[in-house]
Amino acid sequence: MHFYYLAMLAVMIVKPLVMMVLRVLGIGMVSYLGINFVIGEAKDYMLANMGNVAQSIQLILGLAKIDVALNMYFAAITTRMVLTGIDKLADRRTKLGNVTNFTA
Repeated sequence: MHFYYLAMLAVMIVKPLVMMVLRVLGIGMVSYLGINFVIGEAKDYMLANMGNVAQSIQLILGLAKIDVALNMYFAAITTRMVLTGIDKLADRRTKLGNVTNFTA
């Protein structure tokens, strides 16, 4: 009979942890996929419209390496979003860390 109570205790402890982990992973995955989708669509749109201009302008854009510049620009945007997310996570940790400090 005591195994039943131990199992119930384990379920009561593990279930909230599993739910929290699944929730965090779900939010992270949705954010990651959403950001990648938006950045990818914007990049595809810009590169497709660069292909619609006259051939002489395309040659000038190719010599100027505009496609490399666009890739750098979108990489910078993605990096900035990632760093902002890391900063928010670190800020959340420090706020939670300050709550648990008890002083007498």
